[in-house]
Amino acid sequence: MSRTPGFSRRLMLQAGAGAAAAVALPRWAHASVEPIRIGRTAATSGPFSYPYLEMNKGIAAAFEEVNAKGGIERRKLEMIALDDQGSAAKAVENAKLLLERDKVFAFLGCGPTQTVLAMLPLLAQTRVPLIAPGTGLDALRAEYNPLTIYTRPTYGAEIAKIARQLAVVGQNKCAVVYSDNAFGKSTFAAFDAAAKKEGNTEWKGFMLTDKPEETGKLVEQIAAWGPSSYLSASVATHGVPFFRALRSRIKAPAYTFSLLGSKPILDAVGDHSRGLVVSQVVPNPDNITIRVVKEYQAAMKKTDGGEPNYSSLEGYIAARVLIEGLRRAKGTTDRERFLQAFLTMRPYDMGGFDVAFASGDNTGSDFVELTHYTGERFRR
Repeated sequence: MSRTPGFSRRLMLQAGAGAAAAVALPRWAHASVEPIRIGRTAATSGPFSYPYLEMNKGIAAAFEEVNAKGGIERRKLEMIALDDQGSAAKAVENAKLLLERDKVFAFLGCGPTQTVLAMLPLLAQTRVPLIAPGTGLDALRAEYNPLTIYTRPTYGAEIAKIARQLAVVGQNKCAVVYSDNAFGKSTFAAFDAAAKKEGNTEWKGFMLTDKPEETGKLVEQIAAWGPSSYLSASVATHGVPFFRALRSRIKAPAYTFSLLGSKPILDAVGDHSRGLVVSQVVPNPDNITIRVVKEYQAAMKKTDGGEPNYSSLEGYIAARVLIEGLRRAKGTTDRERFLQAFLTMRPYDMGGFDVAFASGDNTGSDFVELTHYTGERFRR
């Protein structure tokens, strides 16, 4: 378990110094110093951990930033993060622990897709909000869920951007490689819908299994088909060696999208990641002409959060949206009032990046842009 750096220690010091005075305080004053605890269960180790580790850093930076200014209505924020390794069963176990033991007020930035899907029945039963889950699964948005607030667009929105680019540059004979899971099948379906909209009938899907011995066979099948481009919609341990092998064998332009295009994955791919086109759902984390990016970089430096990257910026933005919701709800622990606060964001401008929510529409952002990876950094 990890908590926002240094916060629990400060609480203990403050409690020791002020214990005598606290006895005489009215009941409302005792409540005001209680932290607002936010829970997170995510894959921060194992094959699905790539973006979620970095998101943790961005969330922690945003929490430290607001705590340094006094918190929300004098209440500090505390993140309690547990690792579920991408296991659906472990995510549910973690969520129950965070609710029963830690009494968390809401969840933030949970992911990947399979763990979010597993958590939803528990959250529906307990009426606990989930803010900014780290998934763009289109099926989750098909039916409006008032307990969930999204700060990233759907995978369908990202894939539509890629499909449009393929049509513009004449690379419609695209090999779409996807995994045999909810994430992979969702992206396959999203590409099918986007391709139909673009009038693209040349593309073809290829399923990547978790059997390493089948990697070479699939690479040869794709090579024999002769694509003009290919889209990687496969993540986890087996996805990296496959992508490396495919890039070695086929020199066609390659595409992927935000959660799979984080720098740790590209570093694992090595030189074969050069030239990869990646859709992004937040602004360039190096562009300090955007105010929210400048504030993110400053916050990350204070927490030693490492080099700027898209995943930690996404975590920072997600946390800022949650913080703004708490501000507008005046730091209340009334969850319904907290959720209603998001409906007043029409839009909420963080400084060069805004989100907007409405009744029946809990997807706050439709921002998608394409970047290409130089081997060291992303360029527009």
